[in-house]
Amino acid sequence: MFKLIKVGVAASLLVAGMATAGMPSGRNFTVKNTNAKVSIQRVWYARAGEEGDPWHEVMLDYAVKPGTTSNFTMGTGDICLYDVKVQFSDSYVQQRDNINVCRGDTAVFT
Repeated sequence: MFKLIKVGVAASLLVAGMATAGMPSGRNFTVKNTNAKVSIQRVWYARAGEEGDPWHEVMLDYAVKPGTTSNFTMGTGDICLYDVKVQFSDSYVQQRDNINVCRGDTAVFT
């Protein structure tokens, strides 16, 4: 099982415009909420393409508000591709596949 550590939105906003070289080493992904009206309330991750119900929920300290980003750091390992799913405050669910956590990809949700 992987442990995810949530980094605060304020710190994430500082990182948002920086190149990957400015990111801490390790396995990271960023969730970007481009929706203008609703917050992201829940985030899940699963190994890319895994069958069944592979989702593991990230415990959020607070919602990812409209127009902001939030960075997540995963533990060590050799798996780089993950699927990321979110639920907005209006209950709408979106999923982005094949997010590369080894290079710090951003999953954009609208």
